[in-house]
Amino acid sequence: MGQTDANGVDLSGVTGRLVQTVDLVKSPAPQAIATDTVNGHIFVLQVESSATAPQGNLYLNRIDRLTGTITGSMQLKGFGHGLSMGAEPVGTDTYLWTEVGPLHTTSDGTTFGKAVTRFLFEPGKVLDGSLIPSERKFTPPGSTSGTGPSLDPVNRQLCVMYHKDGKRHFTRYDAAAAATGSWVPVGSTFVMPAGEDVTPDVPSPYPLKKTLVSQGFTVLGDVLYAYQWAPYDQENNPTTVPDAFPGIAFLTSYSWTTGQRLDRQVVTGADGLTRREPEGVATEVDPATETRLLFGFSNTVPGTTGSRDVTICWYPTKPAVDGIKVLADWEDLALEPGISPGASRPRGRLIALAGTTYLQLRGTVTCSPGLTADGRFATLPHRLRATRLTRQNVPRNNNTGRCVCRIETDVSGGLRVYGPTPDNAITWIDLDGVSVAWR
Repeated sequence: MGQTDANGVDLSGVTGRLVQTVDLVKSPAPQAIATDTVNGHIFVLQVESSATAPQGNLYLNRIDRLTGTITGSMQLKGFGHGLSMGAEPVGTDTYLWTEVGPLHTTSDGTTFGKAVTRFLFEPGKVLDGSLIPSERKFTPPGSTSGTGPSLDPVNRQLCVMYHKDGKRHFTRYDAAAAATGSWVPVGSTFVMPAGEDVTPDVPSPYPLKKTLVSQGFTVLGDVLYAYQWAPYDQENNPTTVPDAFPGIAFLTSYSWTTGQRLDRQVVTGADGLTRREPEGVATEVDPATETRLLFGFSNTVPGTTGSRDVTICWYPTKPAVDGIKVLADWEDLALEPGISPGASRPRGRLIALAGTTYLQLRGTVTCSPGLTADGRFATLPHRLRATRLTRQNVPRNNNTGRCVCRIETDVSGGLRVYGPTPDNAITWIDLDGVSVAWR
């Protein structure tokens, strides 16, 4: 059982979905995530494959937060690994905070940026980190290796993580001042306590590696959130651990004031992804003014062996109203050709009640000239898509006593109907009674 922190986040609680299984501009896995809710963007960093480019090159994807469509990208040469990122809206533009060279390569060959910089997102542009003037870069004093920034959008503070004396340090700065080159620490520096990278003793289907891997961090007010990963130990158990299952994700919260751990939980969101590797964490204030803690996963793109996509989930902070948390309000379904809205247009929403999340549908669809075979009739918005098979029986037109059909959805977001035949066509489907457990 978790606890609700000062921000209203319960790491053991229910989660919603922002986008699901969005293909990125290149094949490698996503690294860091950030959002610009003013202009409706999601930004995702991914490392350019070392097979085709030098270590330290990144791609920056911009995604429409409503449709999941890629709306632009940049190539970042000599920037690092994409440890973390911040997105800052300025009018209709977005400025990004990321790590940048000079580069540091670790013993395992991974390359990180040792400085932090801020730049304007310009679709199609190639940005060379070595050409960015030194006055637009900041290296934390005493930093010995990789660094990374994260933006607190509520308090307008930039938190910079860096390594010093063998420990991870976190220092906050006023974001507006940092943008002008004034780097004056705000308050104290948080130093990660010793032993926090030891893999917890949790139930697992396969042996876990003993050391956690950092997958990102973010700060909101007095709470620091660390996203970590315990990979399955395939190296020492090659015959028992399948490569397709990467491990277990954890989110840990710390009090900045006391330096103590507040909570640590196994992350259970999006559990149906085939290769569920944790990637990136951030905070945002959504258009409805709710503050959210975001966390991402990469997944293998269907039909490939190495290409990765991105799924981004979130923890709500608004309290339940009459016991119900609305994780995604009513949205129209996208209908297939030949399918039309009935008297009440087909819509869906996501709610949580007593710790269980439900997909609810309403409305009717008409099918002209009639469905005569199983198939897709609609597509759910990203906010409603499940990662495991979800199904329910629903009413349909009564034909020779057949008045019920089955609808199903899965990670693709497609709504499919089962039951129509050439001699018993479905001409309408009633969705009003759908309220099914969602994962």
